[in-house]
Amino acid sequence: MTGAARDADELAEIWDARYGASERLWSGRVNPVLEAEAAHLVTGRAIDAGCGEGGDSLWLARRGWTVLGYDLSAVAVNRARAESERLRLADVSSFEQRDLASKPPEEVHDLVSGQYLHVIPAQRDPLYRGLAAAVRPGGVLLLVLHDARDLELGIARPPAETMLDADALRAHADGFASVHVELRSRAELDRAGRTATAHDLVLRAVR
Repeated sequence: MTGAARDADELAEIWDARYGASERLWSGRVNPVLEAEAAHLVTGRAIDAGCGEGGDSLWLARRGWTVLGYDLSAVAVNRARAESERLRLADVSSFEQRDLASKPPEEVHDLVSGQYLHVIPAQRDPLYRGLAAAVRPGGVLLLVLHDARDLELGIARPPAETMLDADALRAHADGFASVHVELRSRAELDRAGRTATAHDLVLRAVR
């Protein structure tokens, strides 16, 4: 992510280059907040927004969810598809390269997850509004962002302009029956390899 990028095509090129610079960008492990929250949910249909190489999507699929993963990067999406085929999960997981800020999901789902889906201000409202609209009645919207205080810790983070505070994040779940926003801490290595305390801003909303 870069503060200089101002449209989806430019961002897609940046992310394609970033993914293309290595065989694997992410660990492939499920994000910890999703793991904790999904453990309490009845399985159904899920969206993984900003799916990357498919770690979260395939974790959900292995546990009985039918998952649709979206990402700006065609390189990431192709890797996620290949991994789903390798794991024999292609029947319950599918992946699509899409700019969700301009083309939101068309159907409603039981779980809509966006893990560290930081976007520039011009794209934020249409993206989050589209994700919220994709949650069926009784379904869950789960958004997890890096908190701005991490910018002072020497940990790699998105630009400050893509950060939100709790009230701004909560506003994106307007109209939901139940909305809970909290700050959660976890251990992470900084650029020097030292253990630091990172902070996640978590929104869990039930329609």
